[in-house]
Parts: sequence; structure tokens; C-alpha cells
Amino acid sequence: MAAQKFIFNKASLEALVCPDGKSDMLVYDIMAKGLALRVTKAGGKTFFVVRKIKGKDHRIKLEPFDVKTTKLPLVRENAIKIYANLDAILEAQEAKSVRDSLTLDNAFENMMSRKKNRLTQTTIDDYIRTYNNYIKSKYGARSLSSFTSDDVVNLHEETTAPAVRPNGRVTGPRERSANKAVSLLRSIFSFSIAWYRTDIGDPVYKYNPVDIMKHTKQWHANNRDKIRINPKDLGIFIKGCIDIADTPPLRDVPTSFKPVSAAVLFMLFTGVRPGEINKIRRSYVCHKTRAVIFPKRNKTNEADTLKNGHEFHLVLNDAAYCQLLYAMKHSTGEYVFSGVHQDRVSESNVRDFLTRISALIGKHLPRKIMRASFMSIAERAGVGAFHIKVLCNHDGSGQTVDVTDGYKMAYLSEVRDATSKIEAEILNSADMDKEYICRSLLSTLSELDTRALDTKVASL
Repeated sequence: MAAQKFIFNKASLEALVCPDGKSDMLVYDIMAKGLALRVTKAGGKTFFVVRKIKGKDHRIKLEPFDVKTTKLPLVRENAIKIYANLDAILEAQEAKSVRDSLTLDNAFENMMSRKKNRLTQTTIDDYIRTYNNYIKSKYGARSLSSFTSDDVVNLHEETTAPAVRPNGRVTGPRERSANKAVSLLRSIFSFSIAWYRTDIGDPVYKYNPVDIMKHTKQWHANNRDKIRINPKDLGIFIKGCIDIADTPPLRDVPTSFKPVSAAVLFMLFTGVRPGEINKIRRSYVCHKTRAVIFPKRNKTNEADTLKNGHEFHLVLNDAAYCQLLYAMKHSTGEYVFSGVHQDRVSESNVRDFLTRISALIGKHLPRKIMRASFMSIAERAGVGAFHIKVLCNHDGSGQTVDVTDGYKMAYLSEVRDATSKIEAEILNSADMDKEYICRSLLSTLSELDTRALDTKVASL
């Protein structure tokens, strides 16, 4: 049965009655396209705007009909506006529905699911740990649309506040953790702005509340620790590493002192990152050029590649190369530096070892102090900035980058000359014999493949 259409007036609308056997009916106005009146079995009468969009009827409720107060010209005017903009209204309603229903937990899980093939497992673990430690408990169930600038600043301040460790020790301000937590929140919102769209392609979320951190300069300054081993302490440091490795354990139990001792000295003589020392496989060592060749990252080797995922030739001086040989002599697995009953040396192995050395020097020695010391010693040895960056696999970022670095390259022989200068500077400062530091392996080294060193190149 075709819907009734006529010119609405109060008398005709007042007289309408829902037919027997029906729960409601719709009648349409001829004067205003899409304007309809719904009449229920109970006698209720309400104006609607009805329009078919993409094959589906949509209704927007206007107001109840009251013969005394309803003004039909105003109802028609409102209906005409809504009918013309109904698609935009529906998009806004849909976007609001998504905004109000999507929680931060939902968005984070979706982001991790969509990005998992582009992130390393280390990064994934770091994101999950940061989210669970600082964000989830208080903010995870919140809808994204409810986040304000105040929430962002509060999260930053809450995370910065000192915390009490299980052992009762109170930490200092956790500025780095606060920056990490809010940076992760920014990533979640940036992903949500790009990912969630309405049917016509408009973003559901258009605002990243974390922008307030930049506009009001709330971020903590991310200054690197200014640390290094004092040149006058290098002799004590190196001797301590070798003595601990050479001292038999008090009990007849296996220790990791020998490979860890080699790992610590290897970091000092190469500047390699602490987290990369345990990625060196025996298969990565090129004995002809005395280098460690880290492969380009793929899904099968991502746990054993470098921070930027690029192939990298870590050219070694003799002291560093001898630490590799010494470690391989005292390990049997596929990794050069291994622990007790472990395939690879752990962070705790290195920390515990450095704690012993710290007692000799009277100074706290974090794992990254070897890399920092290597860079400082390289400067003192007169090694150029480009060669230091190549040796440390550090191309930098931001305004301090030398734009000419992208054009430069160095043969491996030049890189070896640079690292040998650093080795000589360490030996001179420590006032030590090279054969001693090389653990009596120097005289056993085979000849270098000078042709390969003179033809292969390194660049940033």
C-alpha cells in the first residue's frame, strides 16, 4: 500500500488515526521533501525526516506533534535543512558512535596488531611494557574521545613522580619514563587519526591531545648522561677486567667471567652499543678483515641485527679482535659472548661484572659508559667526526647532522686506521702492553686481507 502524501495542516494531522492491525504508519508532506509524521497505535504523533541513502532508509526524529503548539512552517524549514544535510549528519553520528565506543585499550591493541610486521620484537616488547606499566590501569578503559589536554599533562606528571621500589628505595624523578609513556600515547592517537574513517573517508578523530606537550613545552629535556671512564682510570679498569677473568672461582662452579670480561673490553675498544654485544654470532665474524658483519634485518634474524636494521661492517682493531677470539675460546655456542648455561651473555651478567670493577675505581659504571668513553677517546686521538660515526654506526638526526655525511664514504682500511688510533690512545692512557690486553693472542693472528680492506667501503 502506497504511503499517504498530502499537504500537512493541523486539522488533517489531528484527524489521523493508525489503521487497525498496524502498530504505526507514516504519512508524508508534499510541501517539504522527506518530512513525515509517524502515527502510533497508541495515538502518539511525531515528525521525522526520512531519506534513502545508499539504498537504506534513514530517519531523524524532529519533535512531537501538538495541535496547540506545533508551528508547521518552522517544522518544514527544519526538515528541509536536515534532509539536505542528512548524509553529513549520519556521518557525524557514526563518527560520534565510534569515538564514544573505542577505548584506549582497543586502539592500542589494533595499533600493535597492524604494525607488528614493521616493528622489531624488542620494540613491541618495549611498547607493551610501557603501556602496561604507566597507562593501562588508569586510562586503558577510557574512550579516546574523552581524552583532554589535562589527561595528557596529568599522565606525564604522574609518571615523572618518584616511585618506591620493592626494596623500599625511592627513585629519582622518572623523566625518561614519563616522556616514553606520553610518546606512546601520542603514537596511539596518531594511528587512530589515520586508521579510523567514516564511510566517506573522513577521519573519526581529528585531534591529538598530546600536541599540548609541544605547544606548552612540557616535555622533559632528553639530555644524554655525560659519562666516561677517566683516562687515568683506564689502566685500573682494563687490569680489573683481565684479573677477574683470570682468577679461579672460590668454589668449583662455572662462571661467565671470561666471556663477560671479553665483552666489556670489546665494548671499550669498539664503542658498540650495550644491547648489541649479545647479538654477535660466530658466523658474523670475518677473520680475513677482522670485522663483525651484522646482516640486514629480515623476519628470520631480527633478534640479532642492529638498531637501524642495516647491514654494518664493524671494523675491529687488534685489541677488540683478540677479545672475540678469547671469548670464542671459552664458549661453545653459536654466539661469541655467552653466559653460564645461556646462549648469549645477559644484561645482568655485564652489570654484575661492572659492579666488581666499580669497586676498584670507586665510580658507578653503567653499561653504556664504554661506548661514551670510546667516543671521547676517539676525539682525543684526533679521529674525524665522520669516522667516529662510522665506527659507532651512528648517523644522527635533527639539526646537528652534517648534511655532507650522506655523500661521504670510507674504505675499510681507512676505518681500521681510525680504530687503530683509538686503540693506541687507550694503550697510551692505560700505560699497558698491547700483548697483555690482547691476552697473549696478538702473535697468533693471521695476516689481514688488505685487498678486501682497500676495496670494501663503509658509509652512513
